[in-house]
Amino acid sequence: MIEFKINLFKNLTIIAKHLVALAFVALLNLTPFVAWSGIPQEQPGSRAAALAYSVTSLTDGWSLFHNQAGLGYQEHSWIGVHHENRFITPELSFSALGGIIPVKSGALGISIKRLGFSQFNQTKVGLAYGMKLAPTLSAGVQLNAHHIYFAGEYGSTTAFSAEGGILYSPTNNFSVGVHIINLTRSRLHDEERIPTVLNLGLSYQLSEMLMVTAGAEKNLDADFSFNAGIEFVPINNLYFRTGMASKPSLLSFGVGYIINAIQIDIAFTRHEFLGYTPHFSLAYTFGSSHKVTDKAP
Repeated sequence: MIEFKINLFKNLTIIAKHLVALAFVALLNLTPFVAWSGIPQEQPGSRAAALAYSVTSLTDGWSLFHNQAGLGYQEHSWIGVHHENRFITPELSFSALGGIIPVKSGALGISIKRLGFSQFNQTKVGLAYGMKLAPTLSAGVQLNAHHIYFAGEYGSTTAFSAEGGILYSPTNNFSVGVHIINLTRSRLHDEERIPTVLNLGLSYQLSEMLMVTAGAEKNLDADFSFNAGIEFVPINNLYFRTGMASKPSLLSFGVGYIINAIQIDIAFTRHEFLGYTPHFSLAYTFGSSHKVTDKAP
């Protein structure tokens, strides 16, 4: 009898897991590519998450994912990994890997992002280049390959797109960044276009201890969203961050620490509908032990 109950419990657990997976795939089928529409876009980097993604004007290694114009400021090779358990749901686990190599006229970057599980997943691979056009102006562009997989009869699809941005820093403590996702207005198939999203960001270094960021995002198929963040540095190499965003409402906070050339960042965000997400990032800058940003953003 006890053995029967144990086997019944195991079978019910397996069935429950399959039902969750099927429900998730059904949701995706009813609202195509909800990962891009109803759920916030995947944006790697726990520093960015802690600042509510108001990072379009920043120039650390994670700008590879947020504004490729920031690559123009990268003087050292860099590698970073990121993982988040989105909304504490294993089926929405999101991971990213990126690397930057400086070249004579700028820097090259390669990135890969993956969201999902065995029944559904989406992968984006990007090749980026950024350079300084002038002492106060830089620009960058990235070419992307998207692949989305649905289990069973849903099949899969592949598409290509481009994104890019500019970064203007008239002073050492103030920067403005603009970034556009899907410049090419590419489609995944005839009925579904990859969202085109415009991001505008500002950052101001009030002092060595305090920086504020702000931004606005416009998906051509949705309302404006506004975000802002604060980064506080009480002692060298220790960073406390918090931020908030609108539509959908997002609250965030996190901490970062630099150990020689290693950057460790942790963040937590709370989506108004979908709940909490923990974020973890680890990055290494070759041949340098600098701060999060080489210059005031």
